[in-house]
Amino acid sequence: MKIRELALLIEGTIEGDDNVDITDLSGIESAGSGDLTFASDEDKLGLAETSQTACILTTRTSRKSTKPLIRVNNPKLAFLIAYNAFHKKASLPSFIHPLASIASSAVLGKNVRIEAYVSIEDDVVIGNHTTIASGCVIKAKSRLGESCRLGPRVVLHEGVILKNNVVLHSGVIVGDDGFGYVRDRGDIYKFPQLGTVVIEDNVEVGANSTIDRGSLGCTIIGAGTKIDNLCHIAHNVKIGKNVIMAAQCGIAGSSVIGDNVTMSGQVAVTDNVTVGRNVSIGGKSAVIGHIKDNAVVWGIPARDVGRTKKQMAVLSWLTQNFNGLSKLIRAQDQDKDRS
Repeated sequence: MKIRELALLIEGTIEGDDNVDITDLSGIESAGSGDLTFASDEDKLGLAETSQTACILTTRTSRKSTKPLIRVNNPKLAFLIAYNAFHKKASLPSFIHPLASIASSAVLGKNVRIEAYVSIEDDVVIGNHTTIASGCVIKAKSRLGESCRLGPRVVLHEGVILKNNVVLHSGVIVGDDGFGYVRDRGDIYKFPQLGTVVIEDNVEVGANSTIDRGSLGCTIIGAGTKIDNLCHIAHNVKIGKNVIMAAQCGIAGSSVIGDNVTMSGQVAVTDNVTVGRNVSIGGKSAVIGHIKDNAVVWGIPARDVGRTKKQMAVLSWLTQNFNGLSKLIRAQDQDKDRS
């Protein structure tokens, strides 16, 4: 693809020779002749110029270069669009491995691919172009939409619903029982876990994450949400659209996470909490109360990030000056005793 053709695709502005052929895409460190790479700042642009890359995607405000440039608003996004254009996945034909176990009542769409040792139980429905990797278990009455992709050893428990373009990476478990118990006179009784899980369009869930079924209703993961590895989402949780959740986050039962929330790694959200829309939560935070829309919070417990930083600064000052303050307080106490 010529640079001029690529620039049209990503709505970019060209500087330099627009007739150069782009044959592939690469990161800066490994870029070779014929490759396109991207530089999101001046330092990265300098590195890209020392590589063999044929063309650099960069911002509209970066300096000029000896290499051909395509200027765009968001180089990383433009690189993604270009990558997808270069690596379009062809629609693969249907394939069912002879070692897969599929119930006679299951309904499979067109171009479904099922690998070895997959178990698909009664009344499961699988949409067109869906791929199920080896070792997956899909329990009875589950529903998978079109173009879903399940990695090795994914488990969908009974009645789970995946809509379209859902990606579940290796070892994800969806719809197992939630952690629901009732105490009475020294004994602990398990509360029925009768609900299910609904995962909406374009959701991606990282390896070994778990999403529990609702106790009486549904656990819901909103469209466009991206969940990293080793996350846990408890029963009856409602996660909004386009949420980003980094690794090792945990959401306790019946909490609600609003649209466009960003959660850094190891965030813990206690039960029955509502987190508003467009909230950003810093790493290792403990959310123990409701958070309003558009807030930026951090800490244990999670508070406004500015307030948390001030508290940390005060604590640091007190630690550094503890001995001096102690002497001052003792001297004041001795003065009071003498008087």
